Amino acid sequence: MQGYNHHEIEKKWQDMWEHERAHETPDHHPSKENKFILTEFCYPSGNLHVGHWYAFGVTDIYARYQHMRGYNVLFPVGFDSFGLPAENAAIKNGGDPRTWTYANIEKMRGQLRSIGARFDWSREIITSDPEYYRWTQWMFAEFFKKGIAYRGSAMVNWDPVDKTVIANEQVLPDGTSERSGALVERKEMSQWMLRITDYADQLDDDLESLDWPEDIKASQRAWIGRSKGAEIDFIVTAASGVHPITIFTTRPDTLYGVTYVVLAPEHPLVETLLEHVTNNQEVRAYQESVRSRSDLERQQSKEKTGVPLVGIYAQNPINGIQIPVWIADYVLPDYGTGAVMAVPAHDERDFAFAQKYELSIQMVIDSPIEAVPYTEHGTLIHSDEFSGMHSQEAQDAMVAKAGGKRTTTYRIRDWGMSRQRYWGCPIPIVYDPEGVPHAIPAEHLPWTLPDDVDHTPDGTAPLARSRELHERTERIFGAGWTPEVETMDTFVDSSWYFYRYLDAHNQETFCASDAMHAWMPADMYMGGAEHTTMHVLYSRFFNKALHALGHVPHPEPYTVRRNRGLILGTDGNKMSKSKGNVIDPDEQVHYVGADSVRMYLAFLGPFGVTHNYPWDTNGLVGMRRFIEKVWRLSEKIQPSDNLAPLVHTTIRDITHDMERFKFNTALSKMMILVNAAEKEGGIARHHFEILVQLLAPFAPHAAEELWRGLLDHDSSVHNEAWPLYDETLMATEEYMLPVQINGKVRAQITVPTTITEEEVLALARQHETLAQWTDGKDIKKVIFVQGKILNIVI
Repeated sequence: MQGYNHHEIEKKWQDMWEHERAHETPDHHPSKENKFILTEFCYPSGNLHVGHWYAFGVTDIYARYQHMRGYNVLFPVGFDSFGLPAENAAIKNGGDPRTWTYANIEKMRGQLRSIGARFDWSREIITSDPEYYRWTQWMFAEFFKKGIAYRGSAMVNWDPVDKTVIANEQVLPDGTSERSGALVERKEMSQWMLRITDYADQLDDDLESLDWPEDIKASQRAWIGRSKGAEIDFIVTAASGVHPITIFTTRPDTLYGVTYVVLAPEHPLVETLLEHVTNNQEVRAYQESVRSRSDLERQQSKEKTGVPLVGIYAQNPINGIQIPVWIADYVLPDYGTGAVMAVPAHDERDFAFAQKYELSIQMVIDSPIEAVPYTEHGTLIHSDEFSGMHSQEAQDAMVAKAGGKRTTTYRIRDWGMSRQRYWGCPIPIVYDPEGVPHAIPAEHLPWTLPDDVDHTPDGTAPLARSRELHERTERIFGAGWTPEVETMDTFVDSSWYFYRYLDAHNQETFCASDAMHAWMPADMYMGGAEHTTMHVLYSRFFNKALHALGHVPHPEPYTVRRNRGLILGTDGNKMSKSKGNVIDPDEQVHYVGADSVRMYLAFLGPFGVTHNYPWDTNGLVGMRRFIEKVWRLSEKIQPSDNLAPLVHTTIRDITHDMERFKFNTALSKMMILVNAAEKEGGIARHHFEILVQLLAPFAPHAAEELWRGLLDHDSSVHNEAWPLYDETLMATEEYMLPVQINGKVRAQITVPTTITEEEVLALARQHETLAQWTDGKDIKKVIFVQGKILNIVI
């Protein structure tokens, strides 16, 4: 048989699959259950990076496996094509963002096809296509009519380089923009908002029913930030009058322990009180120093800072005591009420602040361990008539005595989605001569982007400079009518795209009801961990709003969500052009083939977990050698059936691994089978067929060539049923092998009695528990005693 030529084989089968339309998926199959496997679509930057391969190639392994398991699998593809990178690139090169974007899409289509994924290209979507954003605009108009979308004023993050508002999630911990690197400014602006806060309880409560890892749920809950507590007014009396400071607290039982009040530097009352303080300049300077810092940076900073409003005191409503008022960076204007009552004896943050500035500390809960701060509940002390009561039992009575009320507050704020840039979905709003906004009727959608725009950013919306847009508005709506000139945040485009995959060419609605019922909610959604509190939360909100309006049948868009980690450079750092550690997957495919790259990425470690893996060229070469081993084995077909026990054990173990996204250990077990076959001097034809079927999701091109070429089958290996194991034929000679790391037993693994040192070491390195000891470390020595012990010295 001819040698393994990946250039010819991979192109041959990619062309054949396209000719056969092999991956087009009907909405209904007479004998198969639907399974919608979704992966986040990509931005058309012009080149696939290795992260794209990890996202699409490894997820495709799971999609192909489920197809062989008998499901009608939908695995679609598309492009999230609006956004700042295209616009900035066009400005830099003196071009047009539309031309730049669509040229890159065409290039990336070819690269995506090289992965060999079973994408259904007939359902491709591009968010900057008018036929797509027509429905984004229709949804916005529906939200506007129901009050979910509204024009409001809010504090925003302003990028002074890109000259546009950016989302909180696009501000890095150091206060810079993730896009431009500029120091983000905080300022108040009028903008279009979406009432995500109306859905905060649903977004939190419904996480309970989802099959998601707990860390993803915890991230979303933290971002929603639901807290049950009480609002209580502390009163400031100054020459300008009586001013209440409304405090939100989850611990009203500690009211007698309040020794100072802290306002956010941006709190509106600070401006009112400034004329009455004696350190006016100090306060102003501090406000200015805080202004450039992001909320995330202020929350995460271990060093809390602040200044007092000298001469200003607030009265504690429960005991009448006058206490000082401070401003500090650890209080955020958009969380709670922007003011806190400080109880340093029973709060770690307040305690650190009080110690730093030598402020009073008053114990009001008896500490059985004599620790300060003591943050648990317990028996009240120094609390007047409440002393001796349990702190939780006294809360309601203390709130009543202080004149407060029980309430719930949230960290999340309404979604500001206006952007002052050109390359985005136009907001479908026009204003009448009195300035009242109106939704553009559906018959005028899509409300297209004009072409006569100088989109160089200058701090104003580029669409305001379009003569065609203004003339179009007056022609349709009348003299004196004006268009909205802001565009939408690109997170809006990606908040509903999965529905359009289901009915990509429907001109009557964004998605027909029967298509939604056929496919939604998505069975599996794979994506990046960085999108947990951006895209995933926003898309859940969008889905819930559409559900509330009766446009979609399900309250949640995804049944299962799994995050993946990153592929790092060979130096162990995040890939960056500035660091010179970026891996070009096109080069790797040229040298070793797409199948080898797919298998290498799958072999790195468990998929669907947020673990980062450094690139190792030696590991990639090892995958190529494994494919060549299988290739050579195809020339050693023999009648011997000695491998039956191992073959059926391998089917069982790999099937179990595939369901748990343990593609790495699945490959290890396949390697053990191939090594055993080599020792036997060959393999029976029906066992080799099983091996090819097991290999097919990982190396689809090589498996297809072996199946239809060497084995001479008429139909695709990918349409074969996944192999089933026979328990009566499985290997019975297995044992539990203790595995030591530097002489200490860290795990036990089940292995066949015939396993070799090379094979057992591969299994150990892929074992979930053992990997944390061996990942990224050189193995100095291996001691393997068959049937007794494996000791790895690192």
